[in-house]
Order: sequence, then structure tokens, then C-alpha cells
Amino acid sequence: MKITRLDVARMAGVSPSVVSYVTNGGPRPVSASARARVEAAIDALGYRPNALANAFRDGRSSSVGLLIPGPLNPFYAEMAQVIETELVRHGYLLSMAISTFNAGRDEVQLRSFDDRRMAGVIVASGAVPSSLDLQEWSIPRVVLDDVPGLDTPSVFTDDFYDAGRAVDHLQMHGHEVIGCIAGPAVWRDCALRVDAWRARQEMAGLPADRELVAYSDVSEQGGSMALRILLSDESYRSSRRRQKPTAVFVNSDVQALGALRACHELGIRIPDDLAIVSFDGVRYGLFSNPRLTTMRRPLQEIVRTAVSLLLGDARDDSDGQPAAPIRVALRGNMLIGESCGCVPAISWHGGMMS
Repeated sequence: MKITRLDVARMAGVSPSVVSYVTNGGPRPVSASARARVEAAIDALGYRPNALANAFRDGRSSSVGLLIPGPLNPFYAEMAQVIETELVRHGYLLSMAISTFNAGRDEVQLRSFDDRRMAGVIVASGAVPSSLDLQEWSIPRVVLDDVPGLDTPSVFTDDFYDAGRAVDHLQMHGHEVIGCIAGPAVWRDCALRVDAWRARQEMAGLPADRELVAYSDVSEQGGSMALRILLSDESYRSSRRRQKPTAVFVNSDVQALGALRACHELGIRIPDDLAIVSFDGVRYGLFSNPRLTTMRRPLQEIVRTAVSLLLGDARDDSDGQPAAPIRVALRGNMLIGESCGCVPAISWHGGMMS
């Protein structure tokens, strides 16, 4: 027998419309207790909302488009998986396009979502063409990045604050000459992390000259090459430094894994000779040797918030005017591994980090 919305409402002790508000993310708010009862009933009964029928009624498909940087980056691979899981929970399918970081081509990808009457669009960090005016679209959208001047709902991590905490952690271990392996300078989030490294070093009266920064693409190979450049004799001789870095803040876990491999090949012991703290908190960083200390971005919270904003995009202010775009800044937490010199405090339980 097919489970209906009415069955869920009866089990949860709410009206059928409340079930719709929960599964569709709006348009009216639902109390935390009622939401919990509805979600428990959905899980117990195995109810699947008929998003396709709802979408057909307003002429849109049951799919949500996602423009995301290349899936070879493990953070974005995990992000896509979490987004799909959350969308399916609401009865939607995921249609994904890969950003080429070419503004013209990415704009074509985004416009194709609108042309295909998608139910909404999610644009991941780093994949937003700066010239694109999303406000002209009728399609609901949310951006997972803090883009200055972009008049659209956005959810993002406070990269400047979180990267600063990572640098603070290395300073707390007594490191003064701290290098930085950066990502592409044109990526807003990568640039913010370099700015945070520089600000924290200067605030502490410690070296922050440009020779302490090595840029690379976000890959293991890029991280390996950047580490070698940062510690090279040539780089050391051409700078004003009197000693090489004793620690490195790395823009991403995938670059940090490349840096770890380079250290192994160069005979550099981690953390005895060089301490490393990175950024992202991807699962496979737990399997590095030594395990990475990393600032974990709150991926589950980012996605839940973004999907909630996306599905509730049609809500208006009380005066009937469109609501001002919502900007949600989230902060991460540090996973303590061994690469910084700490006693590790991260573990693996049932596929989740704790």
C-alpha cells in the first residue's frame, strides 16, 4: 500500500499541510518539535514526497541543478554527495555540472539550468562568474560562497576566521616562521585564507613576507610542488629570512596530502621537523600518515541551510515585498591529528568523524 502525506500527518499528529511545509522547506515555518515528529514519521513509514507532481503543477522539473568545481577535489566530492542526500530527502533529484572556471562557459551551464526549468540551482564556492547577474533569473538559487555585491541568498564558511584559528594553533605550538601553501589567488576563499595567515602573523609580530607563500592548484601534485618550493634552498637564499619555516598552513587537505608525500620523499619528519595544519576536514585526511590536523568546514550544516533557503526561496516579507537576500556565515571546528604535534583527538565511528 502506498504511503501518503495523510498517513504521515496522522502518525505525527499534525495536519497534512504541515507535512508539506516540512518536505518542501516552506512556505510557512514549522516548530522544531513538530518538524521532529514529521521527520520521524517519514522515516518510520518510508514516505516519499511526490516532488515530480508538485513540480509539474508549476511547470518546473523535480531536479535541482548544482554547479560545482571538479569532483577530483575530495571536499567537493563529499559536498555533492551530501547535497544529493539532502535533496532526495525532500523528494528532489540532483543534476550536476562541472565548473571549468571559465566565466563564459560557467554562465552557459547556469543558464541551461534555468532554460530546463529546474526547481532551483545551487552554485558551489569558487564557481560563481563574477559578472553574472543571478537576480535577473526567475529560478530559485543559492550560492555557497560569499560573493561581494551578489544579490542572492548565500551560505558560506567564515574562511578568514577559521584560517586564522589554524594559524593561531601553529603559533601556540611555538612556531614563528610559518609558511603558507595557498590555492589559486583568483579563488575568493583561497585568497581569504592567505589574508588570514598574513594577518595573524603580522598581529603576532612574526614573519609574513611573500617568500613564505607558495601558490598551487588544489591537488596533491600541487601541494607537493608548493612544499618543495617553500623549503627550497633557492627560495631561502632569495628571501630576508634567516631560517626556513618550521610549520606550514595549507589551503586544503588535498594539497596537504601532497605536502606530506613530499616531506616523506625529502626525509622531513612530520611534525618533528615540520608541523602542518590544513583546511577542509575531508574524510580521507583521517587516513594520512601522520593524520592531518585540519580545520573542518561544517559541510552538513552548510548543505542543510542551503537547501532550506533554496526550497523556501518564494517567501516574502510581511509587507508583500521580496525578502532581502539571506547571507549565512558558518564557522568550522578543528580536528586534531598528529601533523601539528598534538596528541590526536579524532576518530572514525561508523563512517562519521567525531
